[in-house]
Amino acid sequence: MVISMNKLITATGKEIECDYFNPFPTLDQVFFRVIGLTLVESVNIFANPNETVALKWGKEYVAYHTKVINITPEGDAIRITLGKE
Repeated sequence: MVISMNKLITATGKEIECDYFNPFPTLDQVFFRVIGLTLVESVNIFANPNETVALKWGKEYVAYHTKVINITPEGDAIRITLGKE
């Protein structure tokens, strides 16, 4: 688990503030929190496989996490869990 403020970069190059990014290979899932997006914006981005087929955050990289498991408001952030299909 890594906690700091970095930009999350989607497959199409969108850059989003992200303060938490935790790949969990055993479950083929990735957990992260984005900052500065509404719930609707988050759903539009992270439910789109063209955006989530590749995600980069600092030195972390995950691919093919295109299945939405959870998108939940959490204070000023949105917590997202994606899995591989």
